[in-house]
Amino acid sequence: MESQNRLFIIIAIGLVGLLVLGLMGIGGYAIFSRAKKGAEQVAMAETATAATAVAQATAEAPTEAPTPTPIIPPTDTPTVVATNTPVIPPSIGTPELTPAAPTSVPTATPTLAEGETPSAGFGGIGAILAGLALAVVFVVARKVRLAS
Repeated sequence: MESQNRLFIIIAIGLVGLLVLGLMGIGGYAIFSRAKKGAEQVAMAETATAATAVAQATAEAPTEAPTPTPIIPPTDTPTVVATNTPVIPPSIGTPELTPAAPTSVPTATPTLAEGETPSAGFGGIGAILAGLALAVVFVVARKVRLAS
């Protein structure tokens, strides 16, 4: 009986350890992804500053006077006259006609911003509820096991 309890405790400690490692990994990802985004924003700000300096330098540089372009007079173009084309409506109710095949409708595919993780799972509250449900299963299994 004592060896079974010891085995259960070892397995439970191992699972808690895996949970802690997983939470540390998620925290590390969040910290490092924010640091990366911060470095990218600094680089973008430096690029914008350099571009502004270049624009100011080119604006202050003397420019040559523009040369006048010759104006070309418009030419006469013939206009198209509409013709009377008869339109014959399609006949309705003929047995040889088959209904048109359905066509696919294009749908918009959401695009993610750079560095964004796609949403595919429970979400924050769903994960917490799943963890609580798993803890309840552990407690119930332990009580049933000790009762027998």
